[in-house]
Amino acid sequence: MDLYLDFDGVIADTIKVTYKIIRQKGIDLTDKEKVFEFYENLDWEKLLEKTNEINQAFEKIDLLKCSGLYNIYILTTVNSLQEMRAKIDYIRNKNSNVSIICVPRGVEKNKVVNSSGAILVDDFRGNLISWQNNEGISIKFSDEKDDNFITINSLDELIEERILNKIIHQTLKLSI
Repeated sequence: MDLYLDFDGVIADTIKVTYKIIRQKGIDLTDKEKVFEFYENLDWEKLLEKTNEINQAFEKIDLLKCSGLYNIYILTTVNSLQEMRAKIDYIRNKNSNVSIICVPRGVEKNKVVNSSGAILVDDFRGNLISWQNNEGISIKFSDEKDDNFITINSLDELIEERILNKIIHQTLKLSI
């Protein structure tokens, strides 16, 4: 089964760090144009140097690979070529055996890869809704339970029986 893992907010805590910088710069998060400009001009190498990995994500990715349950891909939205290069370098330094797929900002992830019957682990609700609406299995990465999605806060939960049972249930619902 194909398993797509979001990068920002699932593997690396870039969201928390960038939101802090945005607030420090006095940018209004509702001003999409200013926010997009911020992300396009951000020095991603420096950002990733001071960003924490979430819950030992790369160790957990290795564990998932060893389970043999999933074909694992990192599916990340990018705002610029510089961001894409920085994320690829960062991921390759941590794990050279995982495929990386970059999605240009403004393009839905399910338009870049086939979501049908595949799993997306993402922290962003909009991506999960779009994925689910296109016959995919959406898993919310969050510390807070979301009644609309299977919710996890560590990637190794994807091999726990309770989560596997929920994934199987979702797969069966899709095939009906």
